[in-house]
Amino acid sequence: MNEALTVLLAECWEQLDQTCQRTQKHLEDMGQRSKLQTGARDYIRFGYRKGKFSSSAGLMFVEIERPFSWSDSAYTWESEVDITTLTDEQLVHEWWPVLGERVREAFEADRYGGIFFDYQLEFKLYIEREQVKDHLEAQEHWINQTKLKQIQGVFQQFIADKIASPLPHYPAQKDLFFFSRLLLNVDIHPVSTAERIQLCEQTDQKLAAIPKLLEEWKRCLRMALKFWANEQFLPPYIENDNRYRMSLKPADERPEPDEQQLELFIYAALRIGGDDTVTRQEFLEISSQLGSQQATQFLKEGSGQIESKRKTPHMQGQANDILQTIQLKLTGDTVYSYRDGLQYICDLMQQNFPFEYTLKLSGSKIKSFLPVKALARSALHRFFANALQYPELHPLLEQYARLVMKEFAFYNDVEPGEKSVMTGTYAVLGLALQDQKYFPLLKDYMRLVDTEHQSAHDGFVLAFLDTYPLTTELLPLLLIILAGSGQSAKPVKGLADHFEQVELALELDRQLAQCEGYEREQLMYLIFGSDSKQKKYAKFVEKLRSEQR
Repeated sequence: MNEALTVLLAECWEQLDQTCQRTQKHLEDMGQRSKLQTGARDYIRFGYRKGKFSSSAGLMFVEIERPFSWSDSAYTWESEVDITTLTDEQLVHEWWPVLGERVREAFEADRYGGIFFDYQLEFKLYIEREQVKDHLEAQEHWINQTKLKQIQGVFQQFIADKIASPLPHYPAQKDLFFFSRLLLNVDIHPVSTAERIQLCEQTDQKLAAIPKLLEEWKRCLRMALKFWANEQFLPPYIENDNRYRMSLKPADERPEPDEQQLELFIYAALRIGGDDTVTRQEFLEISSQLGSQQATQFLKEGSGQIESKRKTPHMQGQANDILQTIQLKLTGDTVYSYRDGLQYICDLMQQNFPFEYTLKLSGSKIKSFLPVKALARSALHRFFANALQYPELHPLLEQYARLVMKEFAFYNDVEPGEKSVMTGTYAVLGLALQDQKYFPLLKDYMRLVDTEHQSAHDGFVLAFLDTYPLTTELLPLLLIILAGSGQSAKPVKGLADHFEQVELALELDRQLAQCEGYEREQLMYLIFGSDSKQKKYAKFVEKLRSEQR
């Protein structure tokens, strides 16, 4: 090995050693750990990034954690060696093996303590050359068999002590993240997919009596399954050039899927679907394209976890929770057909059917819509507007709205955009225009609605004022409605005129005094619009105050 390679070797080892020692101290300072943590680092990459204007004016780097596309965690330094003068032959056959041997010795000896290295280590090289096609890359993968056997033993003992044993023995919250990851690791838990799924279900049952832990477990498992799917299962099959939607590589460019892994991928889709219906559908579509008849069946008929069909003398209903669609065929526009349709939808929502669904409606000839111009004239909107004509259905409509109102959840009845509305919108706004007893529901809706991404409800205030004369008693609710307006909302036409009345002007002043500065400014703008009209109101109120003193 010549002098340049010797200097480069010393530099790289020094940089790695210092970086690992700093990280080791940080890990030790983190406090109590789960016994299932296998080690914090399983990746080391050395490399060189060429300079912006000259290949030789670049920096050497070392990474000890996998980089994200949006960040750079590498430690860099300016080498004494001009890397461009070294050949690929020198780097790969002289320098790289010696550096690798030092790193492997440190890895197998747990040089930085047992909590630093995982049981496996990926060791990589990446040298940028003048031309991209000439970049130099190499990698090795090592497993510390002693450490692997230790971790396997700890994991099996954990299952026996915390999962298979009866209550009051159960996992601690700090263990759930690591348990979910190890459960999917074929090195740690080399069992069939059926056995892996059985362990997931067993953990569900074990924690059913502890709701807080059960919810955390489900969250951790969804994260672990999604990570496994995206990082381990999908890469051999998916094109890398589509950022927004996955697409399969041509059949002759992808391997035949392993049946066990495909089965686990479908299970991942179903578990993830409780929280992320879009990913569930995407994963199942990929599974179907990879040849899974089970996934094809799910896409056709749903997951099997909801009541996919219902028939009454007044209505036929069909639902697919995977595709997030509900179909209602009414026998006519009667209170009974709308009652049965609403009840079916409510029952589906209680069975964890996605709130963000699309409705297909047939058998109805009435085309009612709420008097709010910006709302989409969709079948979903029409169904709820039609149902509102029957007062006896109003309690059921409220029940539905309470079930589905959820911040950041939007119906799929239109393409995402300015007409998208939060789940429950049509029922809530319609009920509020029918009867004042639903004002509490309207308040809850307005406090929950996403003002940053929803604007279609902004026109509701005009419909509200057309329905109810503005009084001092009604003013607080009006302000809640205005505060729930979208960020792009414009001043309400004619609203300022109401506050020429003394009692309303003074009540508005009292209400605004209780608001935060930003909210007060927003309300003044929506009511009065221009600065001149706002100042006119301020002078009017000041005069009224002085007369009352």
